[in-house]
Amino acid sequence: MKKLYTVVTVFLFAILAGCSDFLEQDNKSNVPGADYYNTSAGFESLCNAAYGSLRTIYSDAPWLFEGGTDLFASGRTSVQVCNLYGQNYSSAEENVTTFYKEHYKAVSLANEVIYWGGEDDSRAERVAEARGLRAFYYLNLVQQFGGVPLVTTRTTSPITSVQRESAESIFQFIIDELTELASSSSVLAEKSSDGRFTKVAAKHYLAKAYLCKGYLTHDEKDFNAAVTSAKSAGAGAPLTTPFTTLFSNQGERNEEILFFIDYNVATVADVQKDGNRQQADYGPYLKGAEAGHKYTSSTLTPTLWMHEVFNTNTDNPAQDERYEGTFMLELRQSYWDYYDEKKKNTSEVIYYYCPSWEIANIASWRSALDSRKNAIIVEMLPEGNNISNEQTSYQAKMSADICGVAPFRKFDDIENGKQYFKITSSMRDIYLARLAETNLIAAEAYIKLNKPEEAVSYINIVRNRAKATPAVASEMNIDYILNERARELAGEYHRWTDLTRTGKLAEYVEAHNPDIPVGRITTKFYLRPIPLAAIELNLALKGHQNEGWD
Repeated sequence: MKKLYTVVTVFLFAILAGCSDFLEQDNKSNVPGADYYNTSAGFESLCNAAYGSLRTIYSDAPWLFEGGTDLFASGRTSVQVCNLYGQNYSSAEENVTTFYKEHYKAVSLANEVIYWGGEDDSRAERVAEARGLRAFYYLNLVQQFGGVPLVTTRTTSPITSVQRESAESIFQFIIDELTELASSSSVLAEKSSDGRFTKVAAKHYLAKAYLCKGYLTHDEKDFNAAVTSAKSAGAGAPLTTPFTTLFSNQGERNEEILFFIDYNVATVADVQKDGNRQQADYGPYLKGAEAGHKYTSSTLTPTLWMHEVFNTNTDNPAQDERYEGTFMLELRQSYWDYYDEKKKNTSEVIYYYCPSWEIANIASWRSALDSRKNAIIVEMLPEGNNISNEQTSYQAKMSADICGVAPFRKFDDIENGKQYFKITSSMRDIYLARLAETNLIAAEAYIKLNKPEEAVSYINIVRNRAKATPAVASEMNIDYILNERARELAGEYHRWTDLTRTGKLAEYVEAHNPDIPVGRITTKFYLRPIPLAAIELNLALKGHQNEGWD
């Protein structure tokens, strides 16, 4: 690996040959770079490789996005990153190093596309897409690490020293890039049906960048710009697709989805190996394939708080369609029977995960269908409550080892999940940006501007789609935003940065994640450490570690 994880031309060929297909990526040639990338086929292959980085970053493991938050704790198979606040956590942590490395590989690929695109008008749209991808990758980096080295040009030799820019400078770079890409004169397509970076994606991430930057600058101009950009991306318009439809195989390529990672059976070599893990990584162990359930890795399992977050503020959780759209509350003889209209009401219910607000109605629930009469009832009470004089806790529910808490069904791949009992067999698209979050960005910016009446209108666009109780202006604060983002966006790669951006990491995680004791999270944990491997390779990073890290 070269300095700063910058990919040189020779190594780039290895990446192109090693990635699974994405946007018809193909490079079987041994032709030197200049000859190959000057051809239409060669350049298109390079562009698709730049998109392939999205799969590498998001299809494997979501630990740095969702682990160690209030919403997900360690399951049956513990993952070290769930406890990234321990004494042994250091700048040599493998998951952090991999995250950093893969993002700089992605940046390097984008820089290659920009270089080989040159001034060729026929390649201008692909160059613009690469710039958008690069801005997106830097937005991920700056939210996790703060200031990072900014590499914006192609290199064919190792970089031994690149200074670390401030977080504000990185945000400004992102904003400048996305502002140009979102403009009416940009050659980017307005929208896309194949997962390419578009103008509307640029507008969404421009709003996100301004929002994040505003927390650093405390400048109302940044929050106002976030609102303006969010509106430009479509915030304010009703959301008309039901939540459960949006998160189904039929919901893909919906107009609400602004940027996504395309998974297509027709473009992968092996459906069982080349899919993503999104379906498998959130939920308890559900026995083996012989039980007729889906594959779950049980590395991150929803906390009891993730259930109770639907029962906060003035919510009527029974009305909120997102709750049952997120959790599989009735585990049948076969997990997949829920999706079979002929079996849904006749397949025997083995477990009923009863939310706290329905406990009084268990008898009525059981008597409604014969298939429910022998169900084991798991009462999803808030942490610390009693069930028949026994203390309720996340650990107690997981101690049964199997089926201990409600499965997470939001990302179920109905077409492939039943057919392939594999951790990497999901071919559902991964949504990276959608209009619900665009509205929540606008609402959060308005809260920071102390304009609750404006904020609540954007919150209720999201809640109205879910048929949830409308919010009122008097409730508008950052806690409400975080709770609404939990209800709407759980598992969608936002939670850790949501908590760090708002300064709520310690408060929320220590209160709701049983892996993390009170007092464990100090200020240093609001940024990841710059990886030791990067510091050793980049002379300019020596002495510039994030505060509190060795």
